[in-house]
Amino acid sequence: MTIARFMSPLLVATMLLSIGCGTVNTVSTRTTKPADTVHTAHKGINDLLTEIFLHCTDVRLFRSEPSGHLKVQIDVANDGFSTRTFAWKIVWLDAAGNTIESITNVWEGTSVVAGASVTLTSLAPRANATDFVFQLRRSDSF
Repeated sequence: MTIARFMSPLLVATMLLSIGCGTVNTVSTRTTKPADTVHTAHKGINDLLTEIFLHCTDVRLFRSEPSGHLKVQIDVANDGFSTRTFAWKIVWLDAAGNTIESITNVWEGTSVVAGASVTLTSLAPRANATDFVFQLRRSDSF
């Protein structure tokens, strides 16, 4: 399977809100049918990250071994001249589009210094996860 196969705009459903205090921005891989292999959500995630002057350089979604659980890795770069701080979380979905409840569905704070990058990683809590939702908000502190 190629990543390019999944780059169509229909794969990424994006809801953008103006960034402000307490505002959460979201991008999801969810469409009318669940994802079945590696794909990318560069455009939607970049739409969110550019609001806080960051950009996504890569998105990887794959089944981890030996558990078979989905794992997502999102590379985020800061090309600016100051450290950027934000909070993020990944919410996992099953084939029906329902949220898979987990103690790991919590906000995580991250800083990226100027000129550096960071990899955001999340492992699905169950093997039946088929998609994820990436949520992002501005954060002055963790």
